[in-house]
Amino acid sequence: MFSEIIDLDDIEITELFDVLYDYFCEDFVDNKTYLNSNIYINPKSYKKDDGKELVFWHLTTRETKIQKKVGNRWIVEKERLPDYRRSERLVWIKKIIENHTHTKIKLFYYKEQTNLVRLYLWAFDEDFIVILEKLGKSSSYLVTSFYVDKNYNRDTYHKRYDDYINKKDKDLENCEWF
Repeated sequence: MFSEIIDLDDIEITELFDVLYDYFCEDFVDNKTYLNSNIYINPKSYKKDDGKELVFWHLTTRETKIQKKVGNRWIVEKERLPDYRRSERLVWIKKIIENHTHTKIKLFYYKEQTNLVRLYLWAFDEDFIVILEKLGKSSSYLVTSFYVDKNYNRDTYHKRYDDYINKKDKDLENCEWF
């Protein structure tokens, strides 16, 4: 089901996001993507930063905290930096969404700390997660996707999946979109 990852080795850093944006546009802007054949994945093209959809940056970069000294104080700033593991798997996102019932995908809902219920599509053997949020009856949007690495604990997602499957969270009763 999964194609090869995007080979980023020969791409100049100055061209990286333009190359990746072409892939993103092919899957989500120029062509529509649907979950379960009827829930449109809205790229929210009206919300842009640096000429690209905000979600594009969440699919290709990772928030990093950087400590800087300002005067005699240290402050922490957040910055989004290229995330090569996410970026090279950008072409998997649409495939995961459209093949959400495949045996290689664990589908589960999770109630975030913000009280929003999101849909997780976890390609568990590949350590890659796509997160969607419902917009209305027939649309949703991509929140993010990422490679599960040392900063994203696989055990956390196993627990969330198991809790959903075993109906341990009463807040998730009847939360399914389809």
